[in-house]
Amino acid sequence: MPDRSTSPPNSKTDVLHITEPEELILDNGLHAYLIDAGDEEVTRIDVVVQAGSAFQKQKLVASSVGKLLKEGTVNYASAKIAAKFDYLGAYFDTSITKDAATLTLYTLTKHLRELLPLISEMLAQASFPEHEMHIHIDRKLQEHLTNSEKVSYLAMLEFNKLVFGEDSAYGQTVAIEDFERIQHKQLMAFYKENYSVERAYVIISGRANKKVASLVNKFLGNGWNNSKRTDEKINYMTSYEKGEKYISKEGAMQSAIRIGKPIISKKHPDYNKFILLNTILGGYFGSRLMSNLREQKGYTYGVSSFPANYIHGSSFAIVTEVNVDHTNAAMDEIFNEMAILRNEKVGDEELGLVKNYIYGTFLRNFDGPFALADRFRSVKDFGLGFDYYLKSLDDILEISSDELLETADKYFVADQMIKLVVGRME
Repeated sequence: MPDRSTSPPNSKTDVLHITEPEELILDNGLHAYLIDAGDEEVTRIDVVVQAGSAFQKQKLVASSVGKLLKEGTVNYASAKIAAKFDYLGAYFDTSITKDAATLTLYTLTKHLRELLPLISEMLAQASFPEHEMHIHIDRKLQEHLTNSEKVSYLAMLEFNKLVFGEDSAYGQTVAIEDFERIQHKQLMAFYKENYSVERAYVIISGRANKKVASLVNKFLGNGWNNSKRTDEKINYMTSYEKGEKYISKEGAMQSAIRIGKPIISKKHPDYNKFILLNTILGGYFGSRLMSNLREQKGYTYGVSSFPANYIHGSSFAIVTEVNVDHTNAAMDEIFNEMAILRNEKVGDEELGLVKNYIYGTFLRNFDGPFALADRFRSVKDFGLGFDYYLKSLDDILEISSDELLETADKYFVADQMIKLVVGRME
């Protein structure tokens, strides 16, 4: 029988080999990136447009435009579009971030010829029927009202304002009155100004050979040339409001805690060290915060820390919910864990364990064509490629405990943090 009392030897090998996507320029100037991988006859199309909430003049417009693209075009009614996707077993959705709107289609490759004309019409000839807009806004208002009873949702909105600045493009959050202000003409204006070839690119993954690329060129490389927007100067971030803030939520059984600050971008020389440090603090299930607040103290079911990266700014947050009776104690333990990382070196055993975890995560994150597309997208917007990941992994595996100590001393300073609590005040 094998000896299970000792860990097996580290068999780590250099297995992370990534080929950069092939870049093509379609007939209308749209840049396309091909990730031809996988054995199944399935293709994913991601059309990424610089049309996120940072570009809107009226709140809710960017998200409404993105979500209503499939609710009607010049030639296709909402029901017809939905029926076509259902009949062909395809999946389509849109997602909207601060920076971009992304249209994503999953389909059997053989159905691309029938589905790409729909995507083309959404990009070039969406109609945004007013009755569909009202249904969408009413639904989003009800979601907002329901979520506003949750301390975690209120903390998310407030933290966003505190870290980026309430009047900035990244710091804007929605309020009830915004649902009353939105108008159909605002949607049309935003669509015409932002959904243009010059502000977009497409990623083709899965079965992404030249035949598929030719189909994409036929339907997305022709007939979509909406006028180019003249960008105004956008104030993405203002100075953040560090210090303590408490928001009372009557009747709340838990307190939502968010601690954090603006943080360095992926291009900063300290970023890989910060990623390793964050993983140790709260970036995985075995982290110090989880061991302390969940396993030892029983204050919470879960706590995590993470960076959020946008093109023009990034933030770092520690997030948890605790019983109101444990709010102050949980806050103290969070800052204690950061103080320990600032004053004591991470031991070799823990450092090796976390590096192995990150190594395994890297491998899983590149498993399959759609995972590759996700990874490429997350660096493409920063002007980077797959080589960024290879360098980052090499860097992380070489980081020493001394470097982590210096990094913690630089970025885990309590007086620089936003300390936000939403819940019932005792």
